Amino acid sequence: MMMIHRARRLHGLTRRGLLTGTAAGLGLALAGPLITSRAAAQVEDQLSMMGWADYISPDNISAWESANNSRLIYDSYASNDEMYSKLQLAQGNSGYDVGMNTDFMIKLLIDKQLIQKLDKSLIPNIGNIRPEVANPNFDPGNEYTVPKSWGSQGFIYDKSVITRPMKSWSDFLEAVVNEASGQVSLLDDPLAIAPLFWSKGLSWNTTDEAALKDAEQQVEQLAKHIKAFNSYPVQDVASGSVILAQCWNGNAKQAIDSSGNENLVFVYPEPISEMWLDSYHLPVGGKHPKAAHSWINFVLDPEVAAKEVTYTGFLSPVVAVESKLDPSIADNPLIFPPADAQKRGERTLRNETYDRRIAILTKFKAAAAQ
Repeated sequence: MMMIHRARRLHGLTRRGLLTGTAAGLGLALAGPLITSRAAAQVEDQLSMMGWADYISPDNISAWESANNSRLIYDSYASNDEMYSKLQLAQGNSGYDVGMNTDFMIKLLIDKQLIQKLDKSLIPNIGNIRPEVANPNFDPGNEYTVPKSWGSQGFIYDKSVITRPMKSWSDFLEAVVNEASGQVSLLDDPLAIAPLFWSKGLSWNTTDEAALKDAEQQVEQLAKHIKAFNSYPVQDVASGSVILAQCWNGNAKQAIDSSGNENLVFVYPEPISEMWLDSYHLPVGGKHPKAAHSWINFVLDPEVAAKEVTYTGFLSPVVAVESKLDPSIADNPLIFPPADAQKRGERTLRNETYDRRIAILTKFKAAAAQ
């Protein structure tokens, strides 16, 4: 998954850059028995983290800080490739103790020796990882990573403006050039071009040259209809300045919840879409390893994980989290994609056409800016 908003260095809390603090007493109450005073004494006084914007519950941050007498400094970044570039250029001096990336990026980080192995003796809750996301093929045995969240993507639209049925990526692309023209938001990510392939029943990881050339031609035609490339279009959708947006399922929930607009509808489109898995990792050179492991262990607790689900709107990798959720959350299809949507999902591959797809996105954005 890839969300946008430029980096902000904050003490403690961040809500896509705009969160208010909660009292230290509340943090202690939330932490409860999860972190003991002995554990707190072992943790450094700071934890530097880099990840997607507004991707962590502020209550959980406050609880961890208060219980550990430490502070969490969080920077957000725009894409997986930006994180990779920062770590590569830093050569072990990025200043980050914890990072997070999507599935297809992890093996590259491991191969380039940009992230380090976990000390599992400091993560007793690591056994709480759900079997379906444990031991991924990009990191067998979870030697380098711990799952953070997983989910799907689709599109959200205002049915009072786009009144016809919307079920597929073909419907989405038709609306882009018709009812929604000029009020469309796409992901600020190479996945912005994925609907061009999915609408035809093709994997967006395709190596077919004809399909790639066709996508290049299509972006030139579509560019004039696009208002923004934004991986976090929540405010734009909620305000009504965007009436059709490609987005991840959790962000759709946030937009619907914050807008009060009963006409907003989210679709898991046919015939193909995305299923992604984001994971925490430890960048090489981190100065606060105990704090880093403490945080990862903390978020693998089911009660803490439930707060993450409630806040972010994305699936948790933690076993038994459903039992800790309010029924309105546990039964919400915006958080828990239906089984058929999950079956239609594919993961991004960093194969021989990945750079080509990035180039097509660059061309798309340049044409839209004209």
